[in-house]
Amino acid sequence: MQLASLPSGVMDDLLTLDYSGLKGVELAAIDLDAASLREAEANYRRVQPPIKVVFEQRDAWSLECSERWDLITSNGLNIYVEDDLRCMELYRSISQALRPGGIFIVSFITPPSEWQPHSRDELEFQRFLFTEVVPVKRSCVRDEAKTRQQLRDAGFDVLTVRYDTQRMFPAVVAKRRTADR
Repeated sequence: MQLASLPSGVMDDLLTLDYSGLKGVELAAIDLDAASLREAEANYRRVQPPIKVVFEQRDAWSLECSERWDLITSNGLNIYVEDDLRCMELYRSISQALRPGGIFIVSFITPPSEWQPHSRDELEFQRFLFTEVVPVKRSCVRDEAKTRQQLRDAGFDVLTVRYDTQRMFPAVVAKRRTADR
């Protein structure tokens, strides 16, 4: 099984899973940023999972591979993509890189009007986080309907959307359509 993290960052999304008893699993850290790949490699050496990991410097919009991975995770790249067509191009690139029936796990940021913070202090903290720490432009937020449509148009069937308790950063599990659908 081939799994990839895109962009990899430190790759905690895949490196922290339990692979004991599994054979034939290979992970790929994919990032355009060489420093992120070095951090992912350092994290791999620290965690030492019993599997092979490759580190690849690639542009997410031109992965230049077809039907390579069984699963791709992508947490955070789309939140910097203002243009909806450009976001769909990203999803299409990922769709092409997945095997038919492959799984794509992606997160997105919902519009602030949908947020349900637990308290006013948490709301202020989240606004600070998304404007100062991780500056996300308002045009980069997307609601569930828009995200579902983009994924459908890119060749995916959405299996589930899981919201966090504050409805800010949901995760989508989608499956690449097979050629006959």
